[in-house]
This record gives sequence, structure tokens and C-alpha cells, in this order.
Amino acid sequence: MEKRWILWLFTAISIALAGLIAVQVYWLRSTINLKERHYEQGIEDALIAVSERLERVEKMQDLRSHEAGRKLLLRLDTLRSGASPLRLNAGTTGMLKGGAFGNSSSASIAEEEEYEALVADMVRGILATELMRNIEDRLDPALLDSLLSEELAVHNLKGTVQWGVFDEERVPVFVPRPPIPGEDELAASPFRTRLFRHDLAGDPYYLHLNLSDRSSTVLRGVWPMLAITALFLLVILVAFAYTVRTILEQKRIGDIRNDLVNNLTHELKTPISTISLACEALADPSIPRTEQQVQRFTGMIRDENKRLGSLVENVLQSAVLEDGQMRIKRVELDLHALVQDVVRSSGMQVSRRNGRIELELGAEIHHVFGDRIHLTNLIYNLIDNAVKYTEQEPRIRIATQSNDEGVTLSVSDNGIGIAASEHRKIFDRLYRVPTGNLHNAKGFGLGLSYVQVVVERHSGRIRVESQPGKGSTFHIFIPFEHVRSDQIARSGR
Repeated sequence: MEKRWILWLFTAISIALAGLIAVQVYWLRSTINLKERHYEQGIEDALIAVSERLERVEKMQDLRSHEAGRKLLLRLDTLRSGASPLRLNAGTTGMLKGGAFGNSSSASIAEEEEYEALVADMVRGILATELMRNIEDRLDPALLDSLLSEELAVHNLKGTVQWGVFDEERVPVFVPRPPIPGEDELAASPFRTRLFRHDLAGDPYYLHLNLSDRSSTVLRGVWPMLAITALFLLVILVAFAYTVRTILEQKRIGDIRNDLVNNLTHELKTPISTISLACEALADPSIPRTEQQVQRFTGMIRDENKRLGSLVENVLQSAVLEDGQMRIKRVELDLHALVQDVVRSSGMQVSRRNGRIELELGAEIHHVFGDRIHLTNLIYNLIDNAVKYTEQEPRIRIATQSNDEGVTLSVSDNGIGIAASEHRKIFDRLYRVPTGNLHNAKGFGLGLSYVQVVVERHSGRIRVESQPGKGSTFHIFIPFEHVRSDQIARSGR
């Protein structure tokens, strides 16, 4: 039920996270599309403004170049300088409605005819000019470029400007400089507007425009929000991944703890039952008690008592590792003498398997500062593992060597070995390497974890060399006291 609940929880969170990402992506795409439409509208407005301003400039030039136009402009200047704004407005309105510049009721018929002749002559001149003038003659590249720059700046549009004039069939008529990447792309540009749109005659021509930094201009306005959104999504993803990893790890540890309790219960029952049976046999008067039988039963009690002590020690080690309060009482030790004491005590255990322990104590300097009890337990654990995980007669080699920094203790065996993929895991608390068909290897995955903690508390290092079927070698480096003091000083502890 718990696994199903965790699966449903992960599924729900994953769906919610995927939905959140989808909403954010949709929102960002909508924002970018809105920015693009605003950008395109700005270009279109700028092109229309340029077209209108260019046409106004041309009409003013035409007025000044035509005799009737100059008279008309002179008359407008006279009215502007000599009349009040109200009178000028009334006079201009009268001109538009009645064909004269002044009040039609006060102007003479001769003046009206004169003004009508001026306007008619001016219109005929402009029409004739439009029909006879080429588009190239009507364009001033410097003026057009200046107008484009001004209008694009007004609409906050930046980038390298590429423009050209094309006819209705998108055939180039005037391109001031070769555009990059090419003239065909400029011709196909969606941004164009008609020039001189108020012409009464002549062929239509269009101003085409390209801006090189279109994408960067669009993204420039949304990248802060895009970056913040991406950062928040990344934080959520990392937090989700970390949460999933933590839950799975806690579940794995919980399963290991359950296995530990089950195995410990089973392991405790066996020696207790054996001791109980042996005691009952010794106390039962109906069972003959020969010297050989008494030694047998007392031996059973002694062995099972040692087994119970080992189990209790494992549990105590587990408790020490759990709260992290291992205390180290440092004294000066002769590491060679310590190894020899452990080997003498472990000799019976090894000899029962017809094994042997070889010593190659070659360290020139073998005095270290450390905790006698924990270092003794460390060596016991490595020898015990070497015996347990060996299918044949155990062959254990303990060697030492030293350098200027410290002493290295190496414990080698001819056991089943450890796969390379398991090397990092063997020091994890409660982890046990799968032993295949080796069923006599009993334990709780605490020994090597305890060994690593002891080594680290002595500021040392531990590493393993092992291959399946070729045995294992554990190398333990313990620094000298002056090296350890330098390490502590550098770390600031």
C-alpha cells in the first residue's frame, strides 16, 4: 500500500509540474507573439509615417518650383502674417469652400477668378510633373534614410536598416546599397508601404524595409521575465528531484532497517536457544554427563556467548554511527604490536578454517597517536570479513609501510572479491554486498561502515582494491601526529 501511495504521489506531482511548465511555456509564447505583433505594428506605422512625410516634402518642393504654387504660398504667408488666427481660419475656410482666400462676400469677382486660375494651373502642373518624372528622380536617398532613422527611433525600433524601392511586381527600382543577406530577401520582406499614395496618376511603387536585429529586439523586452521563469522552474525541478531521491533513499533505508530487525531477531534466537538447550542438558540428571559431553556443552555455551557478544557489539556500533558521537581517546601506540595482539586473538578463528595469517610489517616508523580500542576493533573487523567472505582456506596477509606523512596498513585476503560497481557502496551503513551462493557470510552491513568512521576520526583514508574471484585488499592510511595537526590547522578546525 505504501509503494502504491508513493507512486500515486509521484504521478500527481509530475503531472502538476508538467502542467505548470506547459502553462509557463504557453504564457511565454503568448508574450513573445504579442511583442512580435507590437514590433511589426511599429514598423508598419513607421513606414506609413515616412511615406506621408516624403510625400509632403515633395509637394512643398513642387509648390515652390511652380509659379502658381509660389503665388499660392506667398498669399498664404501674407494671410498668416497679416490676419488674426480667427480671421485666417475663416478666410482659409472660405477659400476651400468658395475658391477664394478671403471672405467671398467681400472679395471681388476678379480676385476669385485669379485664385481659381492659380489653383487650376498648379494642379495641371503637378499632374504633368507626376506623369513625366521617373521614380528615381523623385527619391532622395539621404532624405529617405534620415526619415526612416527618425521614425524608427520614435517607435523604439533598433537595428541595421536595409531598405529599397520596388515596383508592384517586387522588381527593384532603387536600392541604395547591396543588402545583406540579399536583394531577394529584401524584396520578399513583409514590411512595405506604398510611396506617393496620393498620386493621381502613374505606377505604384513600394518602400521595403528589413531590420537585422528583429529577434533580439523582440526578446530584449521579455528576457528578464524569461530568465526569472526559467530560474524558478529550475529550482522547482531540482527540489522535486531532490525530494524524490530523499523519499526513495528513506524508503530504502527503512527496508534495510526492517531486514536488520528481522535478521537480528533470527540471529538472537539461535544462540539463545542453543545456550538454553545446553544448560538444560547439563542440568538434566537423566542425561549421563561424561567429561567429553560436559566439555562439548560448555564449548557450545562459550561459542554462542561469544556470538551473542558479537551481535550486541554490532548493535552498539550501529548506535554509535547513528548519532555520530564516536569519541576518540588518543594515546601513543605501536601499530605493529597492536596488529600482533589482534592476530594472536584471531588465530583460533582462522585456524578453524585451516587458514593462516601472514605478517609483513615493513613500516620503519610505526608509532601513531590513536584510540587503542577502535583501532583494535578495526583490525578485528577486517580479519573477520576476510574469514567470512572466503569460500576456501583463508589466506590473510597484513602488511605495513610508512613514509614522511604516515603509516599504511594493508589487509589482503583470497576471498570472493567485490565488483567495481560495489566499491563505493560497501562503506555505506547497513549495506551488504550480494554474496551469491555463499550462505555462511552473516552480518548486518555495519563492519566496514564502522571501519570507515574510525579511519576518518583518525584523519586517515581508506580505499579498496578488489575483483570478483581474486580477493580484496583494504589500504588504511593513518597520518602521523604532526601531519594531522597541519591538516587541522589548514581546515580551520
